[in-house]
Amino acid sequence: MAIARIRPDDWALLRDMRLRALRDAPEAFGQTYENAAAEPELEWRSAARAASAGDRRAWFFARPDGPAAEAATPADLGMVQARRRPPGDCLVFSMWVAPEARRLGVGRALIDAAAAWARSWGGRRIVLWVTGVNEGAQRFYERVGFRLLSDGADAEAGRAFGAFAMELALD
Repeated sequence: MAIARIRPDDWALLRDMRLRALRDAPEAFGQTYENAAAEPELEWRSAARAASAGDRRAWFFARPDGPAAEAATPADLGMVQARRRPPGDCLVFSMWVAPEARRLGVGRALIDAAAAWARSWGGRRIVLWVTGVNEGAQRFYERVGFRLLSDGADAEAGRAFGAFAMELALD
């Protein structure tokens, strides 16, 4: 597997992966499949371009590598979005791993990519929200070192949407 940051011309890949994620786990995201499918091409192009460089936001894809890559759809393993929240937080959104790639290290590799990106601009922690019904994701995040936040603005923001806030310190 290889992890790669989105390129400006990866807009269709971003759209297709996002729609696949929303079909697979509609309760896990703050957007419906119908709303995402209705987004115009220009929005997807803009999102890919904005996340392809710099330290404001990034999308990372997990792609097959080696001999299996030739037979697979590029980036069909998973994806994650990371956004900078000054001064030192990296917010993680839209994490998704394809069902056939789960428990193979894809999720950890995506979190590691987001963490490396955050460290590159001085990030001190990753913050994310996981919906209360997504117990598998919560257990995954705990296994890779996240801890549940029970107090503070992030915890409150999550509660408003039926989600739990979690953080990972970037030492």
